[in-house]
Amino acid sequence: MVITVIALVALQQPLDSAYTAKIRELTTEPRFNTELTDHLPTDPRVPSPLKVLGYVPGTVGRLSYVADITRYFRALDEASPRVKVFDLGTSDGGRPMIIAAIADSATITQLEHYRDITAALADPRRLAADTAQRLIAAGKPIYYLTGSIHSPETGSPEMLMELAYRLAVEDTPFIRQIRDSVITLITPVTEVDGRDRMVDVYRYRKANKNNGPGLIYWGKYTAHDNNRDGIVMSQVLTRTMMKAFFDWHPTVLHDLHESVPFLYTSPVRAPTIASSTRSSSANGMSSRSRRSRR
Repeated sequence: MVITVIALVALQQPLDSAYTAKIRELTTEPRFNTELTDHLPTDPRVPSPLKVLGYVPGTVGRLSYVADITRYFRALDEASPRVKVFDLGTSDGGRPMIIAAIADSATITQLEHYRDITAALADPRRLAADTAQRLIAAGKPIYYLTGSIHSPETGSPEMLMELAYRLAVEDTPFIRQIRDSVITLITPVTEVDGRDRMVDVYRYRKANKNNGPGLIYWGKYTAHDNNRDGIVMSQVLTRTMMKAFFDWHPTVLHDLHESVPFLYTSPVRAPTIASSTRSSSANGMSSRSRRSRR
């Protein structure tokens, strides 16, 4: 029943016919999609990724550089009162790192107020129980999405551009409830230096019959283990992301990690990751059917 209502309301909002056609063309089977993502609404004031980039994120054979991803999020900021982009700093390679906040326009104008509330709630030692309850009632949960902590994990930066657009534009009750109730934060690329190297390698290999170098170093000093750097904080990107965490105190931090194409649960010990198995994204593939759309 809920799905039916969502679908009917979605039909009442004008669709971006060109973008919707591309979604259906690029998704190899309908079962890889849902009624939430098999179409794209249109808004004459807010540009879709297709309008800014010239292609739909997830197009087979296309990967976006950090500059293009950042350019799209800044275009959303300029066009929509529901989006605000903040600079986090620059990487070792001088590339910008950003965080985008998405919510209803009234919440966006009061972001500092909500940040103060979450900061106060982050340390219960300083709060009386009644004060905490008042802050909880007045505040809003913050859901922080981060993409591409490992540069061969190519899908999340593409997906997050489209998700940001949907959250800013779509007028279904489901999306409106998210905007009204939650502050969504997005850092589309964590490993910005490695992301651009990954795109370079992918394009080179694509142009040379899959012959070419592999990706040795992702950042200036780090290969695969940049996420383990949380232990020693030696990398600029690690320190930048940690600062963002403590600036916002998100209720949920959701890293869109593309480690393996399935969940592996051992029958004799705690759940673990089959780290020797890599997803198709490690080869630079960007097919909508090969990654989770949302």
